[in-house]
Amino acid sequence: MIEPEFRCGTAKAIQKLVKELNMPYEDWMQDWPYEVASPNEIDKYISYYRKLTEDDEKFVLMEAIIQATEDLNTDKLFEEYLSIIKHLLEDNFTIHQYTIYYWASFDNENIDDCWKISLFMRELFDVQQEKKLRISES
Repeated sequence: MIEPEFRCGTAKAIQKLVKELNMPYEDWMQDWPYEVASPNEIDKYISYYRKLTEDDEKFVLMEAIIQATEDLNTDKLFEEYLSIIKHLLEDNFTIHQYTIYYWASFDNENIDDCWKISLFMRELFDVQQEKKLRISES
């Protein structure tokens, strides 16, 4: 398994999302999208994500969407939002491949010791890698 190139959010993208979505922000927030993501705001995040055209903004906002999904308190809601974000991640895989890889926690063999979204991310990452391989072989 080849780890994708590291990617992180840009200050410009973060500041735009802070302003547009009225999200909290402090300079000391090292993991900003994970720290401020709220499951109560997930519909707003997804709606705004669908309007975005800039890759860095999509990248940063998806990190918040994934964290908000991870923090949902019922399995039913978790499954519903997984279905929604699956399509967003598939459609924008090149933007989000490092994020998907990160949340897949491939470095931990015990899936029970990972985030609840990790199994989903592993499957998504593997399917997308297989697609890339088939395309490169044709």
